[in-house]
Amino acid sequence: GNSLAECVVFGRIAGERAATIKQKDTMLLDKGDWIPVQLREVRSTDVKYGHNTAVYRFNLHGSMQQTGLELGRFVAIRGSLDGDTLTGYYSPVSRPDDEGIVDILCRTDEKGGPIVQLLTSLQPGSSCLMKGMGGVKLVRQPEAWLHDGRTINRISLLCGGTGLAPAVQIARAYIHWVNQSTCPGDISGGIRLVYAAETAGDLAFIAAFDKLKELHPKLVDYYLVLNDPPAGWTMGVGFVDPDTIRQKLWFPPADDHMLVMCGPPIFEKIMSGNLDKLGYPREQYYSFSADPEATG
Repeated sequence: GNSLAECVVFGRIAGERAATIKQKDTMLLDKGDWIPVQLREVRSTDVKYGHNTAVYRFNLHGSMQQTGLELGRFVAIRGSLDGDTLTGYYSPVSRPDDEGIVDILCRTDEKGGPIVQLLTSLQPGSSCLMKGMGGVKLVRQPEAWLHDGRTINRISLLCGGTGLAPAVQIARAYIHWVNQSTCPGDISGGIRLVYAAETAGDLAFIAAFDKLKELHPKLVDYYLVLNDPPAGWTMGVGFVDPDTIRQKLWFPPADDHMLVMCGPPIFEKIMSGNLDKLGYPREQYYSFSADPEATG
């Protein structure tokens, strides 16, 4: 016969499957409603993603349920702390086809904003509210990615400040797709990132790109720009200008190219102006701050 431990495990799995069968929706966050989600665990990711970072894993409402969010969309998180309602916005680093969970990557220091106080107050088993928001909405296909019906082979990521998490989400999903491809050597294009920050201490999450570039040097490349660089710095200094975009991201514009930017609103406004000067058609780049679905 089975041991007591085995019976407990089998019973839990059977219970989860039964709950999944009873649930009405295969997708949880695709309708834009506030939904309660339960925190499963918190993982420190200082080594994987950089100092003062963590992944918060939340349970969906069934072990086979998915978020229903396309790649590039983000979520809002809301909860109350000491009588105040706090709201924050995050790009999941779990993939759209992951079942039963949604992972968010966040900074756990003061640069993560007031919402960090709420997240760090949560214990496994406690709940907050979450809803799906806007985003670039890249759809995976067997041979490529689609955006508004266009086939996308080349992705540029233009990020500033603390806006690197969407780039991590997109890059991880892109490389996972490459790894599952039957002919990865035939894939053209890839990911190029330009990331602007104030100091080297602000480069949270860049360790993720180090690992991706090490695994796929022909498909992943990045260039960092610091306003206040340390001694011996060998990459960009100052601000991202049109020449940086032209030399370090995909250029010239093309039908199979999509550029995604994320950063403070003033950063995105200036970058949009640079892209216009370089001849990027509006449908070939996405700005979070200009997305009408990005707030609410």
